[in-house]
Amino acid sequence: MAKIEIKGTPEKLERIAIFLKANNIQHAIIDDYGNHSKEDLEKYRELMTKHNASTSI
Repeated sequence: MAKIEIKGTPEKLERIAIFLKANNIQHAIIDDYGNHSKEDLEKYRELMTKHNASTSI
């Protein structure tokens, strides 16, 4: 397994997740426990729920 760290907003991460899914590239969004605002943490959780539910590694 290889890992790539993406730094950016939840919106940028979602764009990347959509691209990966559209190109049949298996991926998972994981919590890095970084220092994020409460709003961003909620957005990241929503992304993990949305994209990880339909993707298995």
